Amino acid sequence: MAERGKGRFFVQAVCFLLGFFVLFAALSRLLNDKMGLKYDGEFFSGGQQYQVLFFGSSHMFNGVLPLQLYRDYGIAGYNLGMTNEYPSTTYWRMQDALNRQTPDLVVVDVYRALAGDKIGQTDSDLAFLHNSMDSMPLSLTKVQALADILDAKPWDMDQLFNFLFPLAQFHSRYNALTEDDYHPYLMETKGAMPLRVHHAGSALPLDQVPAGQTAPLDSAVGEAYLRRMVELCAEKEIPILLLVLPYQAPAGELARLNSIAALADEYPNASYLNLLYADVVDPATDFADAEGHLNSAGAAKVTDFLGRWICDRYSLADCRQDPAFDGWQQNLLAVQRQQVNSLAGADRVTALMLLVGQDLPFTVQLSAAALEDPATLSLLETLGVPEETLAAGGTLCWQSPGAPAQFGSGDSILVFDPQTGAELGRAEQLG
Repeated sequence: MAERGKGRFFVQAVCFLLGFFVLFAALSRLLNDKMGLKYDGEFFSGGQQYQVLFFGSSHMFNGVLPLQLYRDYGIAGYNLGMTNEYPSTTYWRMQDALNRQTPDLVVVDVYRALAGDKIGQTDSDLAFLHNSMDSMPLSLTKVQALADILDAKPWDMDQLFNFLFPLAQFHSRYNALTEDDYHPYLMETKGAMPLRVHHAGSALPLDQVPAGQTAPLDSAVGEAYLRRMVELCAEKEIPILLLVLPYQAPAGELARLNSIAALADEYPNASYLNLLYADVVDPATDFADAEGHLNSAGAAKVTDFLGRWICDRYSLADCRQDPAFDGWQQNLLAVQRQQVNSLAGADRVTALMLLVGQDLPFTVQLSAAALEDPATLSLLETLGVPEETLAAGGTLCWQSPGAPAQFGSGDSILVFDPQTGAELGRAEQLG
């Protein structure tokens, strides 16, 4: 009887533990914040192999569009950048990603290497760390990562626990739950977050600090983690590109960023590319906010430049010919539709900005007064309107190749399906 009682207790204990873990997993899935899951969930669960992995802060998150790289260059990439991500976090996310993937190239946004801290200690900084780490599956690497990033000792388990098991942080979110918590929507963008807003920026002070002028990086922590990233890639025989993406860089940061070129020169597997000096974007049209995060037009320009740069230097297979990537075309169409849906209610400059890089036929009708705006002219030229047409004066009525001769009322933009010619969206009464 005693043996039978022990057996029953063992079965009950196992059932209790199984039930506890099932409930814990279900509540974690429901209550945890979904930011990381939305953008990185496909990377961790999709089983697809990628040729290029992109890492870094929000400059990368907002500035490089993998679906455009696929459409225009056949490059299969995933953007693992995340908002406010410090190099310490990027290094460990790279470590985890390279345990799962063997890409042909790694690209790292180096902007946050200017920061003097391993990670900021504000509530906001720690919340952003959740965005970067919560989607990473639990593993020894994740434990090592959080212990390092947070400078945690074995007895600091309370601090680690909230990040290893985010439910401890988010268990009280019941009143904030939405439909998206019950049915999480994984973004089709392969990790990128295109910003569909326009902010008129200022010209960068490049004349004050030439590209060859350097100053100490002045961040021992940032430099240390950059070196660890380069050396990690070297161990795995993977080339790495240290990238400066366009932003509203003050003069004091330009020379410090220029100094990273010398760091890259120390390693055979490293390259350095500073797009601040490459005349890729127009500050008047291509930024989304005062800090200079790229909007979708700026991201499209940067992505096109980067695609050509990568193809000129690396021999990558064209993934458009690989059936394993057939679903990417549907992802591209879905993101294009989201872009076109944003036209409704947009002002003139924002509406034109939304068309850049979309490869969709459109018509545009604008008054002579609208054509006096420099930002409007710049975007029209980017979209392919001939200079002589813009210089002709009077009302502009122009069709891009493949667009039907249909125009809206007043100043307007109409966008069409390239296959059927059906109207996809419009913006009218543009101010």
